Amino acid sequence: MQGTVTDSATRKPLFAVTIVNNATHVIAYTNESGYYTIAARPGNQLTFSYVGYNTVIKATPGAILVGTLDLVMSQAEYQLPEYRLRQSNKTQYQLDSAERKSIYHSELERKHASGVSSPFSAIAEKFNKKAKRTFRFQNEYNDREAQRFIDTRYTPELVGTVTRLTGDSIGHFMYAYPMPYDFARSASLLELKMWIRSNYKLWMKKPPEETKDH
Repeated sequence: MQGTVTDSATRKPLFAVTIVNNATHVIAYTNESGYYTIAARPGNQLTFSYVGYNTVIKATPGAILVGTLDLVMSQAEYQLPEYRLRQSNKTQYQLDSAERKSIYHSELERKHASGVSSPFSAIAEKFNKKAKRTFRFQNEYNDREAQRFIDTRYTPELVGTVTRLTGDSIGHFMYAYPMPYDFARSASLLELKMWIRSNYKLWMKKPPEETKDH
């Protein structure tokens, strides 16, 4: 099966939509263009899920070799119960992240000068070395925070449990298949395991020589 997944309101493609063949448990994801391909037999049910959108289940058509199934997904609306965040509810990552934000508050709060409201400030900022360092630090900080969060979900222990890899093989596998930040934030534990298992199958088709110690 192949096709594209788009937003019902904007008609724009949806990236990283999870598609699961309920019969075989094969998993696939849409690319930046909303396009996907997945192995399926006639009559198999496919589940399309994406954080913030209503889950859709569709049956594949029968008696064809290659089918096309384009899908439109609509955003879901939820009424959440009141939740009071306490210090005891926070994870270690959240506590550490909050502390880092407090330490670098002034650097992280700085905004780019607006060329509309202050054209001279915007021009001067381009040649200001301190401003350049601050905005470069902001970008690097955000990248590090994203990776730290990914590391809390995409762990060597989880990879080892799903793949049975050991030793340096785990590191080689995780380096070859880095997990996208958006997926790490939105995926359930089951989806994380299915993502690892799917990439592990690709890994095993042609593993590097140095990873064959598992």
